[in-house]
Amino acid sequence: MYKSMTPNLMVENVDTTVAFYQDILGFSMIDSMPSDKGEVKWALIQKDEVQLMLQEKENLIEEYPILSTAKLQPSLSLYMMVGDFDQLYEDIKSKHTILKDVNVTSYGLTEFAIADNNGYVLTFSKA
Repeated sequence: MYKSMTPNLMVENVDTTVAFYQDILGFSMIDSMPSDKGEVKWALIQKDEVQLMLQEKENLIEEYPILSTAKLQPSLSLYMMVGDFDQLYEDIKSKHTILKDVNVTSYGLTEFAIADNNGYVLTFSKA
């Protein structure tokens, strides 16, 4: 029986990505793993019930060579249902560029989207 799923995003720099998620979206770092150079090579971040893992590109490729790529090219979007949609939109709009403004989709949900500092698309939907 499946219990949960936590995406592990390949990122160029974990420290700057954690800062983005903290400053723009209010996430907290729950756990991290430093590299030999002292930079963070992996982190677990969380906001309410949503968790994400962030792993430095070269470190993730070392672990899973099938993911090898010369250039980080995000190829997925993350979709989050949120209860405080209107307030979240106003908060994010004042700090970051909106990729797709508030709209009602063909399937009847109200959404907006941004891109994080690595190019991953984050779509927020009114719960």
